Amino acid sequence: MEFKGGLKAAADLLSGMDREGQERILADIAKKDPQMAEALRKTMVTFEDLQYLTVKMLVELLREIDIEDLARGLRISSDTLKTHILTNVSSSMQKDIEAILLGPPISVSKVNESVEKVMSVVRKKLEKGELVINKAGDQLV
Repeated sequence: MEFKGGLKAAADLLSGMDREGQERILADIAKKDPQMAEALRKTMVTFEDLQYLTVKMLVELLREIDIEDLARGLRISSDTLKTHILTNVSSSMQKDIEAILLGPPISVSKVNESVEKVMSVVRKKLEKGELVINKAGDQLV
């Protein structure tokens, strides 16, 4: 049997674990290979995962990120994520986002930089327990 793993498979496996287990395993990995641990952390939660945030969590996130960074990131995101964001923000914020989405071309490196800025805040909020990525669709209380 051939193992078809890699970074994404390992990150998916870790994502299915409870927070304590994730941190324990990532700490062990970091002792031997800090870059691998950081790569796993970044792969475990992606920009597309923002579609799983509740409206309340999205509002909290928007208070701490630059709306222009979010809008630039949405240029390379799925329609599902764009729809989730645009239907859950104020109409003035929608207009600001759409102006960037429909504006002049932006370099991929600038878009990736914006995505990383947003995801840096997301990862910090996840670590603090202020955000929950609920891919299973379970109702959160």
